Amino acid sequence: MQIFNKKLLLIGLFNAFLLSACNEMQQSKPAAQSVTKYTSTSILLSGKVENKTGNVKALDGENVIVSTNIENGRYQLEIPAQTKLPIVLQSGDFISVVVDADVTHYDINSFTTNIAAKAKSLGGYTRQNMILAASNSVHTPDANKTSTGFRGDTTTQYGGWH
Repeated sequence: MQIFNKKLLLIGLFNAFLLSACNEMQQSKPAAQSVTKYTSTSILLSGKVENKTGNVKALDGENVIVSTNIENGRYQLEIPAQTKLPIVLQSGDFISVVVDADVTHYDINSFTTNIAAKAKSLGGYTRQNMILAASNSVHTPDANKTSTGFRGDTTTQYGGWH
């Protein structure tokens, strides 16, 4: 019986050692830091707007960077170099969020507003949150989410990149 108790004691001590080692490993990992991004050069943003009249404002947080009038349901804005990302494009009640300076076409409508709201609820306007919010907003049948389930021209699926 004494050998059995010693084995239990050793097993208990070993488990306690493992748990404390795991706890130390978790604490020693550096916290993920969010990297602030800026536009390296000036960029020209354009797109369609659900509001056919009015104006479009580009906001860096709470500050208006630049604004323009909507002409024929479209807008065009030049964002200066070294502007902090994300940039929120606002037209009336509608918004669209710029998280990547390489993409220059941004429509502003109820759909983009819903995506932005979902991304904000996920923790903010990050590229990862915007992608997740957009993918959750599209109602694609499960059969069409993979190439094997796609029943059309596979060279045009997913916008042709496939």
